[in-house]
Amino acid sequence: MEVKFIKTNPTQNMTILVESHHHRDCYQEVASRLMAYDHVFAEQVGFIEAPRSDGAWARLHMMAGEFCGNAAMSLAVVMAWKQNLLPGEQLLIPLEVSGSHSLLLCQVKADPSGFTCKVDMPLPSSIVKTSFLIDGCHVPAAVIRFSGIVHVILQPPCVDERTKAMAQKLITSPDLLQGESAVGIMLYQSQSREMTPLIYIPEADSLVWERGCGSGAAALGAFLAAEAEISLHIHIRQPGGSMEVWAQYDNGRIFGLSIQGHVDISAAGIAYV
Repeated sequence: MEVKFIKTNPTQNMTILVESHHHRDCYQEVASRLMAYDHVFAEQVGFIEAPRSDGAWARLHMMAGEFCGNAAMSLAVVMAWKQNLLPGEQLLIPLEVSGSHSLLLCQVKADPSGFTCKVDMPLPSSIVKTSFLIDGCHVPAAVIRFSGIVHVILQPPCVDERTKAMAQKLITSPDLLQGESAVGIMLYQSQSREMTPLIYIPEADSLVWERGCGSGAAALGAFLAAEAEISLHIHIRQPGGSMEVWAQYDNGRIFGLSIQGHVDISAAGIAYV
């Protein structure tokens, strides 16, 4: 099977976008092969589809129907790249994205080294502080739910192998999912504002320590704003680089959420699956 693809680099969260048309029943097989180390190699795969609404430029469907902020930014950048956007120019690109019930507005600006993209994110349906019993210890946490993904925020004193093993044990708990397609655990160190993301997609049996996570950064921003009861704008450091988050808070709720990061086009071509 020939697969036409574009590989992008949003904060080193390497993303493959499939341009050729395939039946959704094949998405998991195609994505799993493309992601493999001995193939194109990436952390995630999304499929470009025709939009269902008149206002959208395109539709992004992730391999398991989950929501992904970095992949949304990547598709917006691909749309701008195809429009031959020049450095200093910008476009506002509306997209349909799996896991989101409304259009995402993506503001793309070209610069000499690639593109900067700012995306208005879906709002969380709930933000709940709780704790989990892991290896006999109660670990404080926050659970932030979106329509297509749920994120758990943990704040360990350090990110070592023991902490990572704890996160990997927690993330596969069936109790975390309430209809979402994916779950993430964000290990956050508040003093340095560093976040280490782990993403699990049960349907694809995919468990990845990612270099960057857009929806995880948005979840963290929403949690921090709700916790402090203020609107905020922060830079969150991830293994692959920094991402900006804006969370607007008023009257006990988050009413606006955006992320911004840098995206490069890494490769384009034909893969064989």
